[in-house]
Amino acid sequence: MADYAGAKAAIRSRLEAGWTTTRIAFQNEQPAEPWPPVNGAGELQPWAHLEIASLGSQIWTFGTEGNRGWRYDGIIYVHVFTPVGSGEAVANQYAVAIGEIFRAAKFYDDGQGSYVRSLAPQVDDGDSGSDDGNWFRVTMSVDFTYWHRG
Repeated sequence: MADYAGAKAAIRSRLEAGWTTTRIAFQNEQPAEPWPPVNGAGELQPWAHLEIASLGSQIWTFGTEGNRGWRYDGIIYVHVFTPVGSGEAVANQYAVAIGEIFRAAKFYDDGQGSYVRSLAPQVDDGDSGSDDGNWFRVTMSVDFTYWHRG
C-alpha cells in the first residue's frame, strides 16, 4: 500500500534513475569512499545531495475509511556541489538538468488514487556550500504533493 515513506523513496529512486552524471549523497547516510569524490589524479569532482522537506499534511476530502483524500506537501532540494574555482557554469547546468527529472512529473502512482505530483523546478544563484571552503553550491528545488487515498 502506498504511503508517505514510499513517496519519499520514489523521489529518491527517480533521482537515482535519472541522474548518473555525478555521485549523489543522501540525508543521514555515509557516502561510499572515496569521499569527497575525486578523480584518478585526486582532484575534487562535482556531486549532488538530495534533501526532502515536508511542509505538512492535511485531509482534502472526507469519506468513509479507506476512501479519504490526503495531501502531503513538500519540497525536493538537490544541492549540486562543484569545486571552488571551477566556475558556476557546470553547477548551474547540472542543477537545471536535475530539475528536468522532476518537471511536472507524476510518479509513484498506485492506480488507487495515491501518487506524487511535482511542479516547476527552480535553480538558485548559488553560493559557498561548505564550511571547509572547497565547494560552490547551486540548489535545484521543486515543490511536490503526495496525494494519498486511504
